[in-house]
Amino acid sequence: MSESNREPSMKEKPFQFYIQTIGRGQKRRRSLTQSEARDAMQMILAGKVTQMQLGAFLMLIRVREETPEEVAGFVEAIREKIPPPPCLVDIDWGSYAGKRRQLPWFMLALTLLARKGYRIFLHGIVGNESHRLYTQEIAERLNWPIADSLENAKQHIEQSGYCYTPVEQFAPDIKTLMGYRDELGLRSPIHTLARMLNPFKAQLSVHGVFHKGYDEIHQQAAALLNDPLTAVFCGDSGEAEVRPDRKTEIKMVENDAESSPDRWSFFLPKTFLNADPTEKCIDPEVLMAVWRGQEKHPYGKAAVLHTMSLVLMSLEHLTLEEAVKQTEMLWENRL
Repeated sequence: MSESNREPSMKEKPFQFYIQTIGRGQKRRRSLTQSEARDAMQMILAGKVTQMQLGAFLMLIRVREETPEEVAGFVEAIREKIPPPPCLVDIDWGSYAGKRRQLPWFMLALTLLARKGYRIFLHGIVGNESHRLYTQEIAERLNWPIADSLENAKQHIEQSGYCYTPVEQFAPDIKTLMGYRDELGLRSPIHTLARMLNPFKAQLSVHGVFHKGYDEIHQQAAALLNDPLTAVFCGDSGEAEVRPDRKTEIKMVENDAESSPDRWSFFLPKTFLNADPTEKCIDPEVLMAVWRGQEKHPYGKAAVLHTMSLVLMSLEHLTLEEAVKQTEMLWENRL
């Protein structure tokens, strides 16, 4: 084939190609392949896309929701841009929603898991919604090390076993792209992929989603990304915190180099009387008082134990009864 007739590779195609692919009429449009999504995100990260193109691209995908292949391709492109230093991590935990009604009880679960010896990389964002409580404030109150880079995160994890890292310190493009929500008024695929960054390829990656259906997208995308072990569920306010007042389905995927990805689900039972949906308490002092044993909070304790149980069932292959027994002991011995 002559040079003039050669079909251009994806990377040689203009960004308009990707907008046209997902935005044509109903009969001609289609979703992007994983490779196309990776190439499109590479162009975005390289600054080769105009603001108008970027807004159109994000909202076209938002209208019909991102596919697992698109999410996997986007994550691949971002991971390529933020290669981490080698570091053994047991648990990767993304926190990108903020809490609206209940306190971030999962932070007490993570602190107890760190005391148990698990190496934890916690990452997230501080949004600008004043009615939400974001994770970094609680991490600081609990004296979590705050890293300013992946190299610094590695140092903290090797020294202390855990740390929190704002996403802008290792993937600033994610913070910028998530900020488009303020102008566009809608979430975008960036809110999905941020939870899946897992830069250190931790043994277990835990994702909380808000809308049912996105747990399936995360599960399928994780299978495509070949991450070791992923747990996804609909958590409180979209954070990775199990609600004890609801029966919760945990969607799992495990990748083994010698076989195809294994996907399955298990359920954590409802063990708490329905929480009042109008009740609202996001006062950090309440969480800290419960942590210090100065106050009791039955719902908060149940959320901590359920969230810890999820991790122990996933990593240690415990039954629910075995996991609850361990978490009760960790909770009682925290003081």
